[in-house]
Amino acid sequence: MKRLLIALSILMLSACASTKSDFRFDGSTPESTQAGVNKVLKALKTQDSMRFLGALIAIQFSDVQSAEDIIGDPTMMNEVNYFIIGKKIDGLNYYEVLDLASTSPSKVEFSVEE
Repeated sequence: MKRLLIALSILMLSACASTKSDFRFDGSTPESTQAGVNKVLKALKTQDSMRFLGALIAIQFSDVQSAEDIIGDPTMMNEVNYFIIGKKIDGLNYYEVLDLASTSPSKVEFSVEE
């Protein structure tokens, strides 16, 4: 029984760790993008989740040149636009998404109070 518990623990931990590098986002539809984002968010710690969400927002706004771009599209300010994000992260893994966000001219800062 003890061996079974240890084996299950190792399996669960390796599944969480492999999600970041092995999982590839399917950006073919907004729904598949959202499902992938939710799957990755469930495997992350709070601070990593915030960093990942900040990366997604930076990616969403990476093509914005002026306030007029945002004013013309109400979905840009009120929600995460999985259609736009999906086109940009399709086929990428967690680390590649963070790298893509780091090249975005849009920067997102956050702080987590403990």
